Amino acid sequence: MSPTNSKIITPNISSNLKDIIGKSATMSPSPSLTTPALNLDKLADKYKHGRNRIMFFDYDRHDVIWLDDNEADFSSLKGTLTPIRSRPDDAIPSDEMIDHLKKLCEDRDNTLWVISGRDEAFLEHYLGHIPNLGLSAEHGCFIRDPRSPNWVNLAEQIDMVEWKAEVTKVFQQYTDTTPGSFIESKKCALTWHYRQADEKLGPANAEECRRQLEKEVLPRFDVHVLVGKMNLEVRPSALNKGEIVKNLLSKHSQVDFIFCAGDDQTDEDMFRSLREANQVDQDATFSCLVGSNKSETLADYFVSSPADIVNVLSVMNKAAPKSE
Repeated sequence: MSPTNSKIITPNISSNLKDIIGKSATMSPSPSLTTPALNLDKLADKYKHGRNRIMFFDYDRHDVIWLDDNEADFSSLKGTLTPIRSRPDDAIPSDEMIDHLKKLCEDRDNTLWVISGRDEAFLEHYLGHIPNLGLSAEHGCFIRDPRSPNWVNLAEQIDMVEWKAEVTKVFQQYTDTTPGSFIESKKCALTWHYRQADEKLGPANAEECRRQLEKEVLPRFDVHVLVGKMNLEVRPSALNKGEIVKNLLSKHSQVDFIFCAGDDQTDEDMFRSLREANQVDQDATFSCLVGSNKSETLADYFVSSPADIVNVLSVMNKAAPKSE
């Protein structure tokens, strides 16, 4: 079993299916008819001529929608570094992906970060052995700098007790009246899942729950509600992937190449931060959605699957300038 620091608050009716795909509570992605495919030749050329590169990769845990007869529907989910599996704990990095990341991290001109919604124990277990790889867990709550073995809790100064108690009361109210739903408690967030609830009752109660949170909780605490796929998540407003990207870019003001990849709504915060920073020439900034080219996104490019991202890693490694 994979390491984990989150716990499940048991509902009245047992539930095992979890989904922690979040949705930003800030501005929504700008709609576009189509997103262009990532141009690998252009990417390789800009990478080759870069001398101070930074890269951000989402690596989150998604669950599937279970249909009748124990069949799973993966159609709405992609993944970034790894494909979606029927069990989230099976979505572990492949040897090929690990090898590519190691090689990229060996290049002194590169700074690589994995920015994830998973907890620090999972990231440490599967990626912590890669030298010079930066890690961010729980959507920016925890961070481990490259070349450092220590995790830093960025939410240490945030009072979690009072707002969590109030949100738990609201979530429990809807758990009691929504068979199949349950509450997941993480260090820096609370999530109410209703994927196994009735297809009409679940969404209806979720909308009512969201309105109640916005009325009773948000005016009193600096938190926001993220509307995900079959879940509601509440966490401190200051914690999101975009803030991590923004802070890292401020520390790497001389970068001349940026690559950023993600597959869901929580990753739109990263794409947004890149646009707002406008730090590198647009031709050398590659924000990439893993999914459909018709999805609403702030990313500039798209690829279809995690296998394409692994290929991107390979392309960058092959494009690296040869040592003389």
